[in-house]
Amino acid sequence: MAHLFKRLAASTLLAIAAGPLLMASSMAATPDEALAETVQTALATQLGRAAKDVTVSVNNGTVVLHGWTQGPGTEGKARYIASTVPGVTRAYSKIRMFSSDYYR
Repeated sequence: MAHLFKRLAASTLLAIAAGPLLMASSMAATPDEALAETVQTALATQLGRAAKDVTVSVNNGTVVLHGWTQGPGTEGKARYIASTVPGVTRAYSKIRMFSSDYYR
């Protein structure tokens, strides 16, 4: 009985000690998540407010930009910026453009 208690106590202590490590590793960003964050930061840095409505998704190094911009120039710049980030293998755009002329 004492042997069983020691094994159970040891297992419990191991689980308690490993818990934070297991949680930290499960919350770590995947390479795609880290790349998406890097691309989003590059867009915000280089385009400023023009990038506020653009989001990034990544799958195995392939970047897809989503959202809205105010013209084809911004959309092209965003795609180019994304393509220059290290780790990006392809960059596609599903960005839609709006015009302020519509509201005049």
